Amino acid sequence: MLTDKDQGMKDYYAILGIAPSAEEVVIRAAWKALSQRYHPDRYVGDVSKANARMVEINEAYSILSDPIRRQTYDKSRSGKEGDFAEWVHEEEAGQATNSFDPLEKDWALAVDFYPDLVSINNRLSKISSMLAFSYRASLLERKAFEKRKSFAEKAEESFLESYFGSNKKIVDFALELILAGNKAAAKALNDSIRVLGSEVSPNRVIKKICKDFNFETEEMKSDAERMKWGEEKREKTNAWNNAVEVGSNESPFLPWGVSILIFAIFVIIVTLSIIH
Repeated sequence: MLTDKDQGMKDYYAILGIAPSAEEVVIRAAWKALSQRYHPDRYVGDVSKANARMVEINEAYSILSDPIRRQTYDKSRSGKEGDFAEWVHEEEAGQATNSFDPLEKDWALAVDFYPDLVSINNRLSKISSMLAFSYRASLLERKAFEKRKSFAEKAEESFLESYFGSNKKIVDFALELILAGNKAAAKALNDSIRVLGSEVSPNRVIKKICKDFNFETEEMKSDAERMKWGEEKREKTNAWNNAVEVGSNESPFLPWGVSILIFAIFVIIVTLSIIH
């Protein structure tokens, strides 16, 4: 039996590709799907890798499927955010080993009836292929397709909060980094939140990460565009004021452009009065 120390060395949730808040049905669905993917009879490639993977998967399931052992394991994590680097490691290991998807046939059938599952799954895949896989597995297991959107939103929210805390600004920033493919910055953000906690000033953390990784958020880009637009507007206004000032200095009367405009209006008014 694994000790608390041994359990704390591995992220069993990452191994199964699920969030720490996952319900029992999600844990079982993820384990079942992964067991089929890495079954020696179906695995394409080095069988020793499949066997090693199965050991980890079964170990994770044995802990997380047992309420008491799961509670002990969760306590060893001390309620802290998970290690995003561990999640990325598990995801990259899975991508490098096998392309077999045991859910493919059933998922294709579900998509025939619910075409929007394609876009829902694609969004989750951009965040994490493991997250998308566990979503497909749990949805097929639950057969709760009418709640497909809310399940996807919950899966995404749980995943992000598990690794980046509960501060919405930090979570939104993490999502932006991940969707931009900047995993290194996302890892650094995860480390910052694990060490400093969710109560840290989000602006301080975001500013530091952006500086270290030369990254601009969409908000920063919008602010820069607004500043640029404001500067251009001020330059045009100053140019116009300078032109008016020059015209005023050259004539004791109105600027020549304004004078011509007034004269033209006067001619039009006189012409119309004569016609009528």
